Amino acid sequence: MRAAEGLESPYVDLRTVMRLAGANNDEIELARVRHEQTIAESKQAWQRFWPSLSLGTGYRGHQGNVQDIAGAVFDARKQQYTVGATVMIDWSPGDLYYQALVAKQRAVAAEQMVEKSRQDILLEAVERYYDLLAAEADVAVMEDDLRVVKGYAEQLEGAVKAGTAFKADWLRAQTQISRGRLLVRQGQEARDVAAAKLAETLRLAPETALRPAKADLVPVALMLNRSAEAMVAQAVTERPEVAAVAAASAAAALEDKRSRVGPLVPSVQAGYVGGGLGGGFEGDWGNFGGQQDFFVGLGWKIGPGGLFDRQRRKIAEAQVASAALQGEQVKAAIGREVVEAGARVKSAKDQIDISDEAVATAEEMAALAKDRQASQLGVVLEYLLAREELTRAKRARVAAVAGYNKAQHALARAVGGIEKAGK
Repeated sequence: MRAAEGLESPYVDLRTVMRLAGANNDEIELARVRHEQTIAESKQAWQRFWPSLSLGTGYRGHQGNVQDIAGAVFDARKQQYTVGATVMIDWSPGDLYYQALVAKQRAVAAEQMVEKSRQDILLEAVERYYDLLAAEADVAVMEDDLRVVKGYAEQLEGAVKAGTAFKADWLRAQTQISRGRLLVRQGQEARDVAAAKLAETLRLAPETALRPAKADLVPVALMLNRSAEAMVAQAVTERPEVAAVAAASAAAALEDKRSRVGPLVPSVQAGYVGGGLGGGFEGDWGNFGGQQDFFVGLGWKIGPGGLFDRQRRKIAEAQVASAALQGEQVKAAIGREVVEAGARVKSAKDQIDISDEAVATAEEMAALAKDRQASQLGVVLEYLLAREELTRAKRARVAAVAGYNKAQHALARAVGGIEKAGK
């Protein structure tokens, strides 16, 4: 059996699954890339405050009529060349400042979405691990039952040969064996499918034959003795989605302030050109000397994007209101997730208790049926039916424990994070 990449063996436990869950996941990587993009955009927004600098040289020639300042038109042939540097400033300080703050908040929101993606993938990996664990335990239960029934059939075969049992009883046992073999094969198929799904989440090779550590199939205790009110209160303060929505709301508020304050701050245009100018009449390359030009100006924009732009204000106000509503929707959804996960935990715990009772009852029933059959007071069918009930009860308990553990981790995720469970 080939070991999974990064694993010493194909047998994995819960801790290993959680460690590998986000190692090579492309969904988390995509969220990280988006976060890096927003960080770059934020830095770029602040860099717009820096002036632009350009270096260059140029040549300009003219032949034909030209008009002087006084209005006279005459024929001229001339040329000039320049060498120098240009520093330009074109600022809208109000817009640039708030735009940089908005970009910063968007980067914060993107960072929180990275954490959300990581938590989602982590929960998916945990749930698929428990699916694999349940499938493995289910196969073990059915194989154990098949082993017992096979041993019983061998005893019946000997009794039939000795003339103390009916062949029909032996055939009934053989039918039970065939049914058990079919269930085992179906369980193996379900186990292999669960292993493939887990390998997909962990981004391992699809053919990796993962097997779980059987010791993990015990009820976990992550979120005990916590009221729904306390868990909801914790969730709305620790869930990354809430932080992301808060950052988006802050960005919308800054956009609103930008629409009101930005146009009041005048734009600044300034420039400086330094270097040399030379040339003259046609063929004259001399007269080279230094020159400097500079200018500065202030201005206010009126209309769209500037003063008295009511539509821009309305759009910004609508964005603030929309962000606030989205925040309330996220908090409501989180509250529902916490309550639903809590209800599943309680239900799964009750199902484990009921399954324990059913297993105990079925074990006693199977023991009594075997004793009755051994003393010739019972029939083979009674014992086989008792074994079938026992196997069904054990399988139900496996499913109940796996469901309980999945519900516990889902509740931990709903409250704030799987790693924070129990804190």
